[in-house]
Amino acid sequence: MRFSKQREAVYRTLYHTDTHPDAAWIYAKTRETEPNIGIATVYRNLNELVSLGRIKRISVEGCAERFDADIREHGHMVCERCGRITDVDCGSVSVSCSVQGVTRCEITLYGICNKCREKNK
Repeated sequence: MRFSKQREAVYRTLYHTDTHPDAAWIYAKTRETEPNIGIATVYRNLNELVSLGRIKRISVEGCAERFDADIREHGHMVCERCGRITDVDCGSVSVSCSVQGVTRCEITLYGICNKCREKNK
Protein backbone atom coordinates (compact mmCIF):
# COMPACT_ATOMS: atom_id res chain seq x y z
CA MET A 1 0.00 0.00 0.00
CA ARG A 2 1.27 3.46 -0.89
CA PHE A 3 2.21 6.03 1.72
CA SER A 4 -0.66 8.36 2.59
CA LYS A 5 -0.12 11.61 4.47
CA GLN A 6 -3.72 11.54 5.69
CA ARG A 7 -3.51 7.91 6.88
CA GLU A 8 -0.32 8.72 8.79
CA ALA A 9 -2.00 11.78 10.35
CA VAL A 10 -4.90 9.59 11.53
CA TYR A 11 -2.45 7.02 12.89
CA ARG A 12 -0.36 9.69 14.66
CA THR A 13 -3.49 11.10 16.32
CA LEU A 14 -4.44 7.68 17.66
CA TYR A 15 -0.87 6.74 18.58
CA HIS A 16 -0.43 9.84 20.75
CA THR A 17 -3.38 9.17 23.03
CA ASP A 18 -3.71 6.62 25.80
CA THR A 19 -7.49 6.70 25.54
CA HIS A 20 -9.50 4.50 23.21
CA PRO A 21 -11.32 7.10 21.11
CA ASP A 22 -14.09 6.76 18.57
CA ALA A 23 -13.82 7.97 14.96
CA ALA A 24 -15.49 11.32 15.73
CA TRP A 25 -12.83 12.15 18.34
CA ILE A 26 -10.03 11.04 16.01
CA TYR A 27 -11.52 13.19 13.24
CA ALA A 28 -11.70 16.29 15.47
CA LYS A 29 -8.13 15.83 16.74
CA THR A 30 -6.70 15.06 13.30
CA ARG A 31 -8.30 18.23 11.90
CA GLU A 32 -6.10 20.24 14.26
CA THR A 33 -3.09 19.32 12.10
CA GLU A 34 -4.89 18.42 8.85
CA PRO A 35 -7.78 20.93 8.58
CA ASN A 36 -8.87 19.70 5.14
CA ILE A 37 -9.36 16.05 6.12
CA GLY A 38 -12.94 14.77 5.85
CA ILE A 39 -14.79 12.40 8.14
CA ALA A 40 -15.14 9.82 5.34
CA THR A 41 -11.35 9.90 4.87
CA VAL A 42 -10.85 9.29 8.59
CA TYR A 43 -13.22 6.29 8.54
CA ARG A 44 -11.59 4.87 5.40
CA ASN A 45 -8.10 5.25 6.87
CA LEU A 46 -9.12 3.73 10.21
CA ASN A 47 -10.45 0.70 8.31
CA GLU A 48 -7.22 0.47 6.30
CA LEU A 49 -5.08 0.75 9.45
CA VAL A 50 -7.10 -2.08 11.03
CA SER A 51 -6.66 -4.20 7.87
CA LEU A 52 -2.92 -3.52 7.92
CA GLY A 53 -2.72 -4.61 11.57
CA ARG A 54 -1.40 -1.22 12.71
CA ILE A 55 -4.35 -0.53 15.03
CA LYS A 56 -7.10 -2.49 16.77
CA ARG A 57 -10.84 -1.96 16.52
CA ILE A 58 -12.61 -2.27 19.87
CA SER A 59 -16.30 -3.13 19.86
CA VAL A 60 -18.15 -2.27 23.05
CA GLU A 61 -21.81 -2.91 23.82
CA GLY A 62 -23.92 0.21 23.29
CA CYS A 63 -21.02 2.41 22.10
CA ALA A 64 -19.50 3.55 18.85
CA GLU A 65 -16.51 1.50 17.78
CA ARG A 66 -13.31 2.57 19.47
CA PHE A 67 -9.73 2.28 18.26
CA ASP A 68 -6.38 1.44 19.87
CA ALA A 69 -2.88 1.96 18.47
CA ASP A 70 -1.45 -0.44 21.07
CA ILE A 71 -1.45 -3.69 19.12
CA ARG A 72 0.30 -5.83 21.72
CA GLU A 73 -1.68 -8.69 23.28
CA HIS A 74 -3.93 -7.16 25.94
CA GLY A 75 -7.55 -6.91 27.01
CA HIS A 76 -9.78 -3.99 27.87
CA MET A 77 -11.85 -2.96 30.87
CA VAL A 78 -15.01 -0.96 30.13
CA CYS A 79 -16.42 1.08 33.00
CA GLU A 80 -20.18 0.63 33.19
CA ARG A 81 -20.55 4.06 34.83
CA CYS A 82 -18.35 6.48 32.89
CA GLY A 83 -17.66 4.45 29.72
CA ARG A 84 -13.87 4.77 30.07
CA ILE A 85 -11.89 1.99 28.43
CA THR A 86 -8.56 1.01 29.96
CA ASP A 87 -5.94 -1.53 28.98
CA VAL A 88 -5.70 -4.74 31.00
CA ASP A 89 -2.77 -7.13 30.99
CA CYS A 90 -4.35 -10.52 30.40
CA GLY A 91 -1.12 -12.50 30.23
CA SER A 92 -2.26 -14.91 32.91
CA VAL A 93 -5.68 -15.61 31.35
CA SER A 94 -5.99 -18.98 29.69
CA VAL A 95 -8.74 -19.65 27.14
CA SER A 96 -9.59 -23.09 25.86
CA CYS A 97 -11.55 -23.34 22.62
CA SER A 98 -12.60 -26.42 20.68
CA VAL A 99 -13.73 -24.48 17.58
CA GLN A 100 -11.45 -25.12 14.63
CA GLY A 101 -9.97 -22.20 12.72
CA VAL A 102 -9.94 -19.71 15.58
CA THR A 103 -6.98 -17.36 15.11
CA ARG A 104 -7.39 -14.97 18.04
CA CYS A 105 -9.42 -14.15 21.11
CA GLU A 106 -10.17 -10.71 22.53
CA ILE A 107 -11.00 -10.16 26.18
CA THR A 108 -13.25 -7.30 27.27
CA LEU A 109 -14.09 -6.97 30.92
CA TYR A 110 -17.02 -4.89 32.20
CA GLY A 111 -17.26 -3.36 35.65
CA ILE A 112 -16.59 -0.17 37.59
CA CYS A 113 -13.21 1.54 37.07
CA ASN A 114 -10.94 2.67 39.89
CA LYS A 115 -11.75 6.36 39.34
CA CYS A 116 -15.50 5.76 39.64
CA ARG A 117 -15.03 3.53 42.70
CA GLU A 118 -12.92 6.25 44.35
CA LYS A 119 -15.70 8.83 43.75
CA ASN A 120 -18.14 6.66 45.71
CA LYS A 121 -15.99 6.29 48.83
